[in-house]
Amino acid sequence: MSAEQGNPGATVSGVVAIIRLRESEPDDAIATALLGGGVNVMEVTLPTPGALGVIRRWSAHPGILVGAGTVRTASDADAAIAAGARFLVTPTTMPDVLGVARAAGVPVACGALTPTEIDLAWGHGAAAVKVFPVSALGGAGYLRAVREPLDDVPLLPTGGVGLEDVASYARMGCVGVGVGGALVSADLVAARRWGAITERAGAFAAAWNEGLAGRDA
Repeated sequence: MSAEQGNPGATVSGVVAIIRLRESEPDDAIATALLGGGVNVMEVTLPTPGALGVIRRWSAHPGILVGAGTVRTASDADAAIAAGARFLVTPTTMPDVLGVARAAGVPVACGALTPTEIDLAWGHGAAAVKVFPVSALGGAGYLRAVREPLDDVPLLPTGGVGLEDVASYARMGCVGVGVGGALVSADLVAARRWGAITERAGAFAAAWNEGLAGRDA
């Protein structure tokens, strides 16, 4: 993925699967299940047990674009990049994180919510802006209003994104969607229901592509 601002390329785009677990290190079968459904962009949040090891393993797979989420400090960024993260995702806009990433040529999707925060993140050099938590302010309706004056900013709605929302976000021009528990839930992982994750991934990927087709129509 290009680190050039405004060209998030193939990494922070489409359906971004957010792997956020509290109790156990993610099984590599999660990545296999996501790939089986057509989702190859995966964000492993740093508070997840064994996150850096997971990023290291998955980054060696040629079909996976893996990044680190919940990156809040320069040391977080250094560790994630050293482990092989292809992109970083932050909950807020942290200039220190952006500085480390810029030096390493790694793009960052910075978290923001209000129009002011979104514009500031973009101005600080974010490759994309994660609008989080988007569902708290009305989801697609809110984002549609925000995009009116900020249509040059690549937006990645995250937080409460469900299958029913995905096509709308794609049609309105968002660069991608961040999807957590609606795609990779702790319950499915605990039950080792990899097939269910593949089915969900397929449904989310299909909805995104449907929305893209509507955008081009």
